[in-house]
Amino acid sequence: MQYYPADRELNSIELEFVKGHIAATMTLIHGLIDQGVIDRDRLDRFFAGFVGELPHNRDTLGLRLVIDQWRQGLKDGAPEEVLRQQLFEVINGGRTT
Repeated sequence: MQYYPADRELNSIELEFVKGHIAATMTLIHGLIDQGVIDRDRLDRFFAGFVGELPHNRDTLGLRLVIDQWRQGLKDGAPEEVLRQQLFEVINGGRTT
């Protein structure tokens, strides 16, 4: 994994690329949840470990917030459609309605 200095900002093309990767990955995960291939509790534990290893700084704040919100939906048993809607709201920069 390549790390960038904290003072380097992503340009809009890089940011859109990252957003697209997040959306594709989460769509795949939601499909696997829907098919019963992935257990929500095990997935939550995985993401808890992942978030726990992220540096707790300004650079990772957005990612940690998105994952924590999504994990809460997993724990609450939110339907896949709700989890997907919340994810895309975050990726698109807020609610559209």
